[in-house]
Amino acid sequence: MRFVAVAVAGLVACACASTAPASSTARPTQPTQGVSAVPATATPAATTSTDDKTVVVQLGEHFFDPSSITVKVGTTVIWRNNGQQVHDIHARDGSFNSPLLNPGNTFTFTFTKPGLFRYYCVPHEGDGMIGQVEVQ
Repeated sequence: MRFVAVAVAGLVACACASTAPASSTARPTQPTQGVSAVPATATPAATTSTDDKTVVVQLGEHFFDPSSITVKVGTTVIWRNNGQQVHDIHARDGSFNSPLLNPGNTFTFTFTKPGLFRYYCVPHEGDGMIGQVEVQ
């Protein structure tokens, strides 16, 4: 009887497990104009440099895409929540803080001085949801 219970528990666990994220929470396969796709990591990855005055950073479960960008002074960054959960954006130095963003909502900040601005999502920082903006 114990063997049957263990076998049933194993089958249930396998049936409930998912190896791929839901399509709406997956990273975009095509980068947004002026933005390149970057794998989710615990530390900000590849840097994107742009001459545009507006850059879009997408966020979802549990990533910023791209997680690291380089922009010029005067650039406006728009963070867009494309996920299914609420997220937020908080600068480590306190220079910007968003409210919780429901799916589909955005947060905008214009960088007016050079520097390295590291940021994170409060609910998901422990899952590696961090990023940075280098302003030149």
